[in-house]
Amino acid sequence: MRYATKYDLPHFVEMMKAYAKEAGIKALQENQNIDQVKNLFDQMINGRGFVLVDDNLRGFLAAYVGRNFWNRHIRELHEVAWWVAPEYRNTSIGGRLWLRFNQLAQYMLDQKRVDIVCTSLMPSSPEIDYTKYKFKPLQATFFRE
Repeated sequence: MRYATKYDLPHFVEMMKAYAKEAGIKALQENQNIDQVKNLFDQMINGRGFVLVDDNLRGFLAAYVGRNFWNRHIRELHEVAWWVAPEYRNTSIGGRLWLRFNQLAQYMLDQKRVDIVCTSLMPSSPEIDYTKYKFKPLQATFFRE
């Protein structure tokens, strides 16, 4: 497992296409903006968060630092995409990516780089009890097309 580099961007584009297919949001599946994906990954790779990748490019976890909607002085780290190739989902790849995210998130909290850390689940995600990692439930997101 390692931090992603700019040379990984073509792989992330393909992985994000697969991620969008699984998300179940028709508008996202039909209207992917590859330039936006590249731009956001570039920002995360260059310090506005981070992107972790499995050494063999079988999965990744991307986290983005931004400002809180209600209070611009509060910095938030959001896990924005966590994806593992379907044929590797019953391995330790996804868990190792998330555990490394959790370590880095705690470090960023301890260093006061962020004030809040957020992670989420998709319907296809494994059942994870985030409370055992000291996360508290905040909200559930539902969508309609």
